[in-house]
Amino acid sequence: MAWDLKDKVAIVGIGETEYTRWGRIQRSEFSCACESILKACDDAGISVKDLDGFASFSDDRNDPTSIATAIGVPVLRFSNMMWGGGGGGGSGAVMNAMLAVATGAANYVVAYRSLCQGQFGRFGQSRGGVRVGGAAAFQAPYGMLVAGQSIGAIRARRFCSDCTR
Repeated sequence: MAWDLKDKVAIVGIGETEYTRWGRIQRSEFSCACESILKACDDAGISVKDLDGFASFSDDRNDPTSIATAIGVPVLRFSNMMWGGGGGGGSGAVMNAMLAVATGAANYVVAYRSLCQGQFGRFGQSRGGVRVGGAAAFQAPYGMLVAGQSIGAIRARRFCSDCTR
């Protein structure tokens, strides 16, 4: 059964911060996230107190509960993180926000992403010389994340005792 979202949801506001060259922003990702969300509420003509949901993607470092507390959201009913990056992550976050509204899980959901690459290194790029463990041990040595890593071929190879070479 396909979802018919017509007349059930709408994007009503957009907010953004200034764009700067890599590594030159003088404030935190968190403050940028808060500012852009407040601007989106203003653009939509709603109070920040009306917000009750947050959707983001690609392991955003800005936790929805922290943002909600900082900007004064009284009740957080929906929180979601789309675990994909690249071109599809943002679209996934918007779709998750739409579905939350359409199903009644929340009334006003903001889809957001805050990224200040100069503060944490280039997004998706290896940080050579840093000791890593877990899944990152199979990704970090190879630099930028690629399909083979995302799908899990490198991690799966470790457990293949009978794999053909």
